[in-house]
Amino acid sequence: MRNKTILALGSDIKNRFLVAKGKTFCFGPDIGDLADPKNYARLKKEVRKVIKKFKPDIIAHDLHPAYFSTRFARELALRLPGARLLGVQHHHAHIASVLFEKRLNKPVIGVSFDGTGFGSDGNIWGGEFLLVYKGTFKRIGYLKYQKMPGGDKVVFEPWRMILAILGEEGKGFIKGVQKNDKDLVLKMIKKNINCPESSSAGRLFDATAALLGICTKPSFEAEGPINLEKLCKKSIKQRYGYAVREEKGCSIIDTSSLFRDMVKDIKKGTPLNSISTKFHNSMVDIIIDTVKKSSQKLKTDDIVLSGGVFGNNFLKSEVIKKLSLANFNVFTNSATPVNDFNIAIGQYCVSCNIDV
Repeated sequence: MRNKTILALGSDIKNRFLVAKGKTFCFGPDIGDLADPKNYARLKKEVRKVIKKFKPDIIAHDLHPAYFSTRFARELALRLPGARLLGVQHHHAHIASVLFEKRLNKPVIGVSFDGTGFGSDGNIWGGEFLLVYKGTFKRIGYLKYQKMPGGDKVVFEPWRMILAILGEEGKGFIKGVQKNDKDLVLKMIKKNINCPESSSAGRLFDATAALLGICTKPSFEAEGPINLEKLCKKSIKQRYGYAVREEKGCSIIDTSSLFRDMVKDIKKGTPLNSISTKFHNSMVDIIIDTVKKSSQKLKTDDIVLSGGVFGNNFLKSEVIKKLSLANFNVFTNSATPVNDFNIAIGQYCVSCNIDV
């Protein structure tokens, strides 16, 4: 497969494509969000310019059927006889980007925490523990699914996630939102109308920021989680609890009790920096505990971290420190960002290691 010309179209939110043949790599520009018509048009223009010189044998794309990059992949395949489409799961690509960057050729436990990625079960993933080897992956753990009332609207109105997690009890913690809007979202949840399910870690960070009144309606991407991280203090060691159940060899981590305990702290008047740090410490513990259990079962000490949530330096540094102290080999992106700008590299890596 390495002798083939591979076009990896990347993701939609932070788009950067890649064309590669052998040792020749041609990266596209950092285009950004393809939902912007100008950006989508630019992607098409730049790709068409490159493939005049390098005709792709493989066109790798995200699994999400509604992504603009996926649509463009299908369009290109129709115009390029002999080119074959390869859908690559989003979080598999995140982990594979590190495998490529660090030249890892062995099974690893991949922890991919981010905002959104289409899962192979049709749900929205984003809090994933994967066993990854070359072009294959197996899901070995994930954050319990939560409803996303209004779908992608929760990204811009994260207060909706509070109601999905806490129900009626959450209403009193949402400031600056009309009662009618809250009631409507609660009805949506109850009747399961436009409420796709998600395991996203990013949505939990958004929900926590909204719950603490830090950011109910963000004005830029990750505003809530960024401000949440600023409150953290390494001197605070407490954490909240969570539950884990096993289902068909997969660990499902339920964070419902974590949010209920945060509510108790808010009612007691606990300082926000304490609540925020305890939340972060809990997410660190979830990763450490799940990795340790999975490592014993799978007999591998090699751990890979990738995905936009690891842009949170408090979380990433604590996870790396604790895993390293427990004698794990920890790898993460360094030549590329941990966010979706690494997706094309991951798609390329998977394409090189799979029979199409």
